[in-house]
Amino acid sequence: MGQAGQLDALERSVRGTLAEGSFEFDGDEAVLRIEGSRALTTGWLRALGGCGIGLLLAGAALSLTGLQEAARWALAPGAGLFGLVLLLRFTPLRRLWSVLELRFAEQAMVHRRTRIPFGDLRPEHLVWKDGRFLRRLYVRHPSLRKLLAGFSGGEERQAREFQRRLWELISAPDLPGVAADGDITPVQRWIIAAGAPYGAINGFRLDRLGAAPGADAATADRRTAQELLHDPWGAYDLEQLLGAVNWLVQDGHRADFTQDAELAARSPAAQEEYGTLLREVDGLIARDELEPPFVERLIELVRVRYGDDGGSYAKLVPRVLRDEPGADVSEEGAELAQFLHHLFNDRNHVSEELHRLKVLADPALRANVGRFLIWDYGRALMLYRWGHMVGWLTEEYCWERMLPLAIDIQRRYSSWRDMATCYLQGRLLWSGGGGKSQTEYERLIDDLATEPNSPWNAVPWDLDLTRDWP
Repeated sequence: MGQAGQLDALERSVRGTLAEGSFEFDGDEAVLRIEGSRALTTGWLRALGGCGIGLLLAGAALSLTGLQEAARWALAPGAGLFGLVLLLRFTPLRRLWSVLELRFAEQAMVHRRTRIPFGDLRPEHLVWKDGRFLRRLYVRHPSLRKLLAGFSGGEERQAREFQRRLWELISAPDLPGVAADGDITPVQRWIIAAGAPYGAINGFRLDRLGAAPGADAATADRRTAQELLHDPWGAYDLEQLLGAVNWLVQDGHRADFTQDAELAARSPAAQEEYGTLLREVDGLIARDELEPPFVERLIELVRVRYGDDGGSYAKLVPRVLRDEPGADVSEEGAELAQFLHHLFNDRNHVSEELHRLKVLADPALRANVGRFLIWDYGRALMLYRWGHMVGWLTEEYCWERMLPLAIDIQRRYSSWRDMATCYLQGRLLWSGGGGKSQTEYERLIDDLATEPNSPWNAVPWDLDLTRDWP
């Protein structure tokens, strides 16, 4: 995986742990900053805070019993200790501890004036020190001794995964090599390469269908795959997974992109009317004001959104709202149901929709909107992989269904770079201006295009995509 995906995987490995606040993940600069102060001070800050609270409670108890003089002897130091903890924990004073940086563009670990090339580091330089309540990971190199992270005693699994992910960043910061031992065939490599951007950005290897080799790495991949299937895909079982894949293949976001392109081509006055109605209806939904006037405004919004065909869509609104059987069977009903689902359930939908209209003001991008199939197909390929990783799909099932998608992708584009350009444009429209920065995705695409061991450079674009496995 590329640096972006590795950083993202490392960030997920410490999410919700004691170590989480010690890191700053800067994808734009390809730098991981590790602030050791929080991990270093956690143990004794807790002790000081506990002592301070204990003294304050003792002082309060003494005060209630009438022993004012004794109470002062407890309250004063208690308040002082507790105030010191708050000062160190929540003010810029904690920045007095220097920051360690992993600079991936420079392939070096940097602390103050000490600079250690990644090539000089070995696994034995990462050393655990176990305390009664905390586990601390240090880098112990002849040129540098520095705390990296601190985990509580109950976070042993996260601590092991963090160490593994960190070492992956240090020892193999570039894209992984394509399997050289014949585990997958050239056509299978091509299929994996077509879904490479979505796989790499989420921290998965690009040289196999399933999880990474090694028990710990495989367990981590399976766990991450399950988490991503749950959120953002809402897939908690095989039926929901296949439903998501079918939607991506049949319609996906490209249907919305096409509609948004049509809206963006209208006059400024028509766009303003649509934007006003969209914000108005969204506000009514947010305030739960769904009385009959709301339905009237929603029907008008639908009429304006679909232009010349707005009348037929508008007639379906009451039936879709009532969830009548068969209301979403037609193509118009299914599209309308999808639009209303986003409108009612995604509080960011309106801002993202308006962002897309702004981006699609570019005529060149609007003209290319019909070529964004890769944005949906690339993610469908990865959903099959995740389904295999969590044990819902067999390997044969995945390859059989991924191959037709790969053939369709190859038919639509002229090269890996052409495919990647459309992927990036689709991501720009989908993002609504939020999420990971577009720059991070662009850098990942550059890595895939230029790294010698990238899957895009391991198999030619025009490979004959005929089944070549037993």
